[in-house]
Parts: sequence; C-alpha cells; structure tokens
Amino acid sequence: MSEITENIVFKKDSGEEISTLQKYVGLKSRQGGILTVNFRTPNEDIGEIKKFFEGMRSSESLKYNIGDTGDVECYFKGIAPLLKQTDDTGFEYSFLSITLQELKKNYDDDAPNGCSCS
Repeated sequence: MSEITENIVFKKDSGEEISTLQKYVGLKSRQGGILTVNFRTPNEDIGEIKKFFEGMRSSESLKYNIGDTGDVECYFKGIAPLLKQTDDTGFEYSFLSITLQELKKNYDDDAPNGCSCS
C-alpha cells in the first residue's frame, strides 16, 4: 500500500492542475454536499492558487485529490475575495476561500435489482 502524500491537487477537465501542501488547506463540509476550501498560505504562494481558480466558471467540473488517495469529482461554485492578514506572531499570510459542490454518488444503484441485503 502506498503512503499518503502531503499535497492536495486540484485538476480541471482541461488537464491544468495545481498542487499545494495540505498544511495550507482547510476543508469544511457543509450540508448538501457543499465543500468550502480555505487556503491560508504565505503571501508569495497565493498568486498561483488565485489564478487557477479565478478563471473558472460556476458549475465547471473539477477534481481534487488529497494525499494521492484518489480523485473526488465536484463542481466549482465560486471564489471569495483574497484577504491578506497577519497572525499573532507577525507572520503575514493570504487567505482565499473557494466553494465546491461535490457530485452526489448514488450508491443504491450498485445493488442488484431484487437484492434482499440488509
């Protein structure tokens, strides 16, 4: 079995992708399959991330892969304005939030018709 890597990768259908360290990414699952992805990175790292998501259309399909554990399919919903902040120690960082809609899996279709599984 392979090890889980430290990166999270976002990939567009065009094949364009961006990879960032998991320690800079926070995920919040919301009701109805909505996922908020928060990037909290050093200022010098946020430009590439922002550029990747800024050009996306609402409902454009996207995949993410956490630690090389497998692709999760979703739709892009939107991007919040970029914030620049300073923490208690004086470290300056950028904060960017995007919203995704995970594709709903219909697991009931996996069961054969007439299955009496419980």
